[in-house]
Amino acid sequence: MKVRVASAGTGKTASLVLRYLELIASGTPLRRIAGATFTRKAAGELRLRVEEALEVVLRQGAYLDFRAPEGSLAAFEEARRELSGAPIFTIHGLMDHCLRLAAPLLGLDPDFTVLEEWEARAMFEEEWRTLVYLAKDPVHPLHPLVSEELAEPLLYLFSRRSLGQAFLPAEGEANRVLQQVYQAVYSAYRARLGAGLLPPAELERKALELTRHPQALSRVLERLEVLLVDEYQDVNPLQGAFFEALERAGLVVEAVGDPKQSIYAFRDADVEEFRRALREGERMAPLNRTYRHSQLLVRFLNRLTQHLAERGQGFSPEEAPPVEGVREEQGRLEIHWVEGAPSLDEARVYEAWVLAGRLKELSARVGYSQMAVLVRSYASVPYLEAAFQKAQIPYVLLQGRGYYERLEVRDLYHALRLALNPEGLVSLAAFLRSPFGQVGLRPLALAEVEELLRAREPLAGLQRYPELYERLQRIRELLRQHAPLEALKRLVRDPLIGGRAYQDFLTPRARENVDALLFYFAPRPPQSLEGLLERLEQLSHQAEAGDVPQSGEGVQILTVHRAKGLEWPLVAVFDLGRGLDKRSDPLYLKRREAEDGPVQELALRGTPCFEAFREEARALAEEESYRLFYVAVSRARDVLLLTGSVGKRGPEGWAGVLAEMGLGPNAKPYDRPDFMLKTWPYRRLGFEQPPPPPEPPPPSPWTAQRFEPEPFPPLFSPSAYKRLEAEPLPLPDPEEGEERPGRARAVGTLVHYAIAQHWHPDNPLEMASLEAQEVMFPFGPEEREGIMAEVRALLQSYHQLLGEKLPWPREEDHAELGVALPLGSTVWQGVIDRLYRVGETWYLEDYKTDQEKNPEQYHFQLGIYLQAVRQGWGIEPLVRLVYLRLGEVVPLDKASLEMAVASVQECKL
Repeated sequence: MKVRVASAGTGKTASLVLRYLELIASGTPLRRIAGATFTRKAAGELRLRVEEALEVVLRQGAYLDFRAPEGSLAAFEEARRELSGAPIFTIHGLMDHCLRLAAPLLGLDPDFTVLEEWEARAMFEEEWRTLVYLAKDPVHPLHPLVSEELAEPLLYLFSRRSLGQAFLPAEGEANRVLQQVYQAVYSAYRARLGAGLLPPAELERKALELTRHPQALSRVLERLEVLLVDEYQDVNPLQGAFFEALERAGLVVEAVGDPKQSIYAFRDADVEEFRRALREGERMAPLNRTYRHSQLLVRFLNRLTQHLAERGQGFSPEEAPPVEGVREEQGRLEIHWVEGAPSLDEARVYEAWVLAGRLKELSARVGYSQMAVLVRSYASVPYLEAAFQKAQIPYVLLQGRGYYERLEVRDLYHALRLALNPEGLVSLAAFLRSPFGQVGLRPLALAEVEELLRAREPLAGLQRYPELYERLQRIRELLRQHAPLEALKRLVRDPLIGGRAYQDFLTPRARENVDALLFYFAPRPPQSLEGLLERLEQLSHQAEAGDVPQSGEGVQILTVHRAKGLEWPLVAVFDLGRGLDKRSDPLYLKRREAEDGPVQELALRGTPCFEAFREEARALAEEESYRLFYVAVSRARDVLLLTGSVGKRGPEGWAGVLAEMGLGPNAKPYDRPDFMLKTWPYRRLGFEQPPPPPEPPPPSPWTAQRFEPEPFPPLFSPSAYKRLEAEPLPLPDPEEGEERPGRARAVGTLVHYAIAQHWHPDNPLEMASLEAQEVMFPFGPEEREGIMAEVRALLQSYHQLLGEKLPWPREEDHAELGVALPLGSTVWQGVIDRLYRVGETWYLEDYKTDQEKNPEQYHFQLGIYLQAVRQGWGIEPLVRLVYLRLGEVVPLDKASLEMAVASVQECKL
């Protein structure tokens, strides 16, 4: 495998595009070059960049450093034609593509579906619950092993299954039991997936299985000759094993990445995959020219990476080659420390205020929308929000805490859960704590809440608070009367709390989140309340789910993980003193290499290997934290601000790195045009109230105007108006699908179609084609036979009228003529059955299959058609109704038609 190290800003995507051009010039068709990257957005960008490069080469013969060899333009023309089908995917997309080439050989349905991870987790949990139930039987083989305590470690193992092909127990009986139970649940889960469902991790496993199947592998190698992989530092062990197996089989694999930017261990990424490729593969020259950073930031980044590499903190020297800056911009670096506070939390309050002041001052040079503030953890965000609000700095929170765990979302979840099951204490406690738990807008005291929860029958105790009890009953009534999504809307918007709605108690930010929750469910409304609650519960477990991105202009606040791949003219990194999260997982894993791929040993708490595994995991997490620091500081183009709070133990975390570099709080202060280093003694802030907003200008005179509803929709048909007159149409139910056509409608549709096609009832082939029309699909054989008999009779009547009451032959004849007539605010759209000319006379006819004559009900429809023909064709036709069932032709008085149109135009719905 060929591997290239590409530091931040050195043009990884450009290097891949150039490699595409070199391969095409050497004779490799674009359709045989696969590209794989991590996100759909990145794959789409790569495709666009390749397209741009092809166009430039065909127009100018060169692109960046590439010059097309003489006589190679035909190959680039071919590549341009193949671009729309070029195999450029995400990694999972590439695996999907390969599997579909050989699906039957691997026991897969070629049309298999790739599931979302949350769906896979739900299925695994269901299989676990099934096993818990079955294992209660003493004769079940796993009866002595299954217990509820295994639920958390089982789900943890399931979430990390991309780390290896199998989990093996480390020393200890508890580890053996967990592995055995996991294997039983996982086997049932795999059986449930069958041949048609593949979640992401199972997609990876199946792709690895493909590489061990010679015939299936040969199908892939017949289609692809070269594979270019971007961001290789972020592949997980199964993905790495897949790429290595393809390379061993003869596919040319070239990877580009940066070990210094491997920060996705929580998504199972393993930097060792890149390091092994560097050790065992062919190392290409690194990309060492940065097109992103100003000169000062280039020097700072080189010094930082050298410092970390020398100490083995996150990466090695060969993984951190020095880079050279291309831009002439000098740039600016600022480092600000806060010390002397009673606690780090209080120091962070002042640190955020210091940062706000610097951003406000620098806003004269860089607009707020060109700034970003990066944080290591969302726990740092509230300090920034408070400071920015007080300093009146506009900001946008691009990604907040777990969205489905936000308080406003959980309030709604528990209110619905309590209404469904009033005995649930957890939901009752949440309900009482939420805005719903207010009596006369007075929140229940803590003692009252505790008394209710301790009662033998809490719901009966709730009746001592009539307002609260009635509120709960109204919510239960909503669930009985409305579909789940509509009930959720009403829970948010109806005045259930002392004449006020739940949304009235929310901040603007929380209201945005609740609105987004409704939008989320709108395209696919849940069929049951249980389904809605289950979906919310599953979503709350998604580690990556976040606040709804805010819109607007201002400083962007986001985590370093979210900032990867992005850049801004000015970047601030806040709260450098925050350390690693010390929380423990229920178990720890350790990688081992096996003949057929990586496996993971597991160790539960209390087993002999647990402490050793945990220490190794924490060491790896600490290494990744240094790489995360590099990613953070490499996002800035021109100006980089670093701020940190220092406690009694001195600089910690990323602050400790800068202190070791001589840039800590005890370093000599600087204040130069390109560099500032300052330590701020802590002081308690006493914020002044912001000045009152100016008086709003007087409203424009048009703001009080009312826009009355129009009598008809913007686009309407005369026939729909006729049905509306007879009886208002019910609103369609999306869950019921399309309305089944009735017999009369089917007959009318077929007769009109046959007349338009000039089909004769005595022609068997034409009648067979008529019977095959879609409108006949809902009817059984006997109904079809009856309908066709009636259709033939009506067509027979029509043909008998031809040449007698209906002129024939005709000089001009137009069937099924579409018309659109603007009248007022509505465009009336319909279809004229027949418009034809015999001699100098024009006829406008409408065919009816009615049982009785009632011409007046069609006056408006035919009046619209008459007016449309007058305006569009400039003719005055005779207007007639043709009653096929009765064999009669009824001429219509034009004055009556005009009067019908005028009366409808004057009406109001």
